[in-house]
Amino acid sequence: MWELTRLSPDEFSRFRDFIYAETGICMQDGKVTLLSNRIRRRLKKLGIESFDDYYTRLTTGMLPNELEHFIDAVTTNETHFFRHASHFDWFQGPFLDDLIARARAGRHDRSLHVWSAACSSGDELYTLAMCLTEAAVRLSGWRLSLLGTDISETALAAARAAQYPRRSLEHVSSERLRKHFKVDASGEQWELRSHLRQMCEFRRHNLLQPLPGPRQDVVLVRNVMIYFDRESKKTAVRNLIKALAPGGFLVVGPADGIFDMLDGLEKQSTFIYRKPDV
Repeated sequence: MWELTRLSPDEFSRFRDFIYAETGICMQDGKVTLLSNRIRRRLKKLGIESFDDYYTRLTTGMLPNELEHFIDAVTTNETHFFRHASHFDWFQGPFLDDLIARARAGRHDRSLHVWSAACSSGDELYTLAMCLTEAAVRLSGWRLSLLGTDISETALAAARAAQYPRRSLEHVSSERLRKHFKVDASGEQWELRSHLRQMCEFRRHNLLQPLPGPRQDVVLVRNVMIYFDRESKKTAVRNLIKALAPGGFLVVGPADGIFDMLDGLEKQSTFIYRKPDV
């Protein structure tokens, strides 16, 4: 039974189409081994003997709640704290300087809404929370909203648990480690302290759907669109821009390939774009 190794071309095509329809993620031909390995783990877990049988049960609803597990299995979730440090330097410096100045001039209320889209295990959003705690005096009396979303419930559970291996923290200074984390006896697992966890909210969201709720002052969607084809990127970008408040910023990653889709936004730097004030 478990000598099954690789999806056939037809099986790969069917699964790829299903993944695309559900998530907008486009699996390239070169991902057949990766996808085969991840689906095979689900077969072993469920005691199903063939890719084809699993596909039938998955797509016809014969496996309650399996869609969630399937999406978790095929979604890549790799990140770490302070990834692309220049983005956080901008957030903690020029962005907050400008926002505070606008609030003092009566052009913005004393609130800040930040959205980490496709947040994975929460490293990015918690990094932003660290930056804001370090600006606590300047933001005294402000209402802060930090939202992380992901399509994977497994990723969201990891974000809420807020426990990280040392390799995820390689760019965190020793001072920040002491202030914001506690380490287990092995020295290998680091748990985020409650003062940062309480600042952040995590919930499930598909980027192909509009984000409900208030509009955001900053949206970060970094190195996520690499998994989308062009049409899915267009849909996701429309939803991201719609979620921005007037004067809000979109921060993208170097691998996203959406720079020609950001019409209507003002380029501030290579990876930072601003929605004009109305």
